[in-house]
Amino acid sequence: MIGHLRIRGYRSIRALDLPLSPLTVILGRNGVGKTNLYRGLELVQMAASGRLATSLAAEGGMPLALWAGDGQHAGEDATEKARAMRSGPRRIELSVDIDHLRYDIAIGMPNRISDPALPLDPVIREERISARAGGRRVTMLERKGPALSLRDGDGRMQSFASDLLMGETALAMGLPPEARPEALALQNEIRGWRFYHQFRADPASPLRQPQFALCAPSLDSDGGNWIATLMTQADLGEPYPIDRAVDAAFPGSRLTITSDGTRAELSLQMPEFHRPFSALELSDGMLRYLCLVAALTAYRLPPVIVLNEPETSLHSGLIGPLAALIAEASERSQIILVTHSPELAERLDLDCAADVLRLVKDRGETRLDI
Repeated sequence: MIGHLRIRGYRSIRALDLPLSPLTVILGRNGVGKTNLYRGLELVQMAASGRLATSLAAEGGMPLALWAGDGQHAGEDATEKARAMRSGPRRIELSVDIDHLRYDIAIGMPNRISDPALPLDPVIREERISARAGGRRVTMLERKGPALSLRDGDGRMQSFASDLLMGETALAMGLPPEARPEALALQNEIRGWRFYHQFRADPASPLRQPQFALCAPSLDSDGGNWIATLMTQADLGEPYPIDRAVDAAFPGSRLTITSDGTRAELSLQMPEFHRPFSALELSDGMLRYLCLVAALTAYRLPPVIVLNEPETSLHSGLIGPLAALIAEASERSQIILVTHSPELAERLDLDCAADVLRLVKDRGETRLDI
């Protein structure tokens, strides 16, 4: 389980240290930086899967990813504002505590003279994997620039030859066979996280089409195997959670999944109609809710599920069923929910004692409201 998340120098986040629980709700209005927090945690997974550079490039590269606030108080002049901007972090630092392990990474801008990197490349300045032993932390892996060191079986730090590029992470690319089991376990754990944000619901969305009839123990991040995920849970697991979630949202309705042996197709039978409706005919909100049902009732839940504003396009009447889904899933997986819905946060707080963290923006900086 993720115990702490630390983000420094990323977009509107100057410095945040968040304690996380089995079910954490991060609540805030539009524009306070909730998605930056979501993306900051997602960047940790990108670091573990070897996609950090492409992920940062997709949002405009390092210049646009760095701390963007100015920290200016009302009444301060331009000189004071410039000083505040210069004093802000000029690199991104991410850190997660997972059980007794910790992963830290520092990402900077390339130096045009000394760094062999292209303009959009991030430069990994530092990486570290450490383990808690008694009252202290023991470094298991350390990377500074291109130099990589590992703690061997005798407890000594040893240097290893590395051909890592400046934008490649040791966590994804540079774990040699000599790496301690803790480092490999951390890599696998982080790669297993799932992030869900706004499933495509437009008429041309692949989610509205029949899908391959394959076993899918958990939902992909884009929701592309949602029908297969529901079918797997219904056939190999227990269909009752799916039926209950559908009936809670659409009373008297029932999902049906049929397969011709190659493709699987889903339909929803509602009591007020004489025929079932295919995925192509469902409203945007209905489709997204059913994708959330697939994500949260899957046969094998990921170790961590991060949801970004799942209430988007849902009618207020679906907030209760969604809260029940999230609460039940939190018994099998760690759930981190980012939302601007006070009603959803309040339901989870009252029903299952979720930890609710409120974000605010102060002079361009995303902060905890404490």
